[in-house]
Amino acid sequence: MDINIGQGVPTYSLSNAWFETRPKDSPGMVDIDHMGLVEVVARIPALLENLVGDDLQRSITREYHRALRSYGHSFPAAVSLPRPCGERLPERVVELLLARLSYWPGALVLDVGHANSMTCHRDMVRSLPAPRKITGIDMAEPVFDASQLYAESVRRDICDTGFADETFDLVWCISSLEHIGMDNSGYGESGSDGATAEGALAEMLRITRAGGSILVTVPYGKRENHGWFRNFDLESLQDLLEAVRPLGAVHELYFAHSRGGGWGRTDAEELKTTGYLDEGNAGAAGLAAVVIEKYAAWP
Repeated sequence: MDINIGQGVPTYSLSNAWFETRPKDSPGMVDIDHMGLVEVVARIPALLENLVGDDLQRSITREYHRALRSYGHSFPAAVSLPRPCGERLPERVVELLLARLSYWPGALVLDVGHANSMTCHRDMVRSLPAPRKITGIDMAEPVFDASQLYAESVRRDICDTGFADETFDLVWCISSLEHIGMDNSGYGESGSDGATAEGALAEMLRITRAGGSILVTVPYGKRENHGWFRNFDLESLQDLLEAVRPLGAVHELYFAHSRGGGWGRTDAEELKTTGYLDEGNAGAAGLAAVVIEKYAAWP
């Protein structure tokens, strides 16, 4: 099924991840002339399984499991992907792998931006070995029954969580930081005026215990402003990380999608001209993953 942003303009086909134009009355089209673009796009993650069936969700899960089984990873220093891996699939293939590699049973985990998570993300959480002690935080109400997956689900601003210092062993901020400070009205969020990525990262560091870790993933390549999210580039990402380098060991991992090969490791320099939509894979064409291991000597 496709989303039609008005008659006679490009339509993004989630079933095959290519741009195309079709008449409004084509079979399977959803007429959203009276809905805001931000609202429509923001609803995609939560409703993706309804738009394209379960195939995309299952494919993402299958590929990240295959990557998990294929190599002896040394996370976060080394993460290898089989080839091909996740061809024509979004960055969630890599992100779920990284989240799974960072987890250990019994860890106190904070999952940032869980409310509109994709089915494949929720399936990953469900599959984690027990004991599972995960808290979700979001400005929006979850679109699913969070009590089935999370020990606690809180509706708060990640820039001002209210948690005590050093509460969590591990913080996941998976494809969420790029939305902070942007137009999130489509998610039903309010009250986050003045929120910044810098403020969010500082708060995540505060509530992570000494010796704990933060996993942040963002779409990466050339700088782009898509209204409700941004595509980070080298300068914007390094500016963000500059303040945290004295406080923890920073590991940077970069990944690129290519037709014929899917996802693979790359260098930041190789992504400098990459736009978010360049690969037509229903998501980002490039990905930056940052793991921050908080130093024990915390001021």
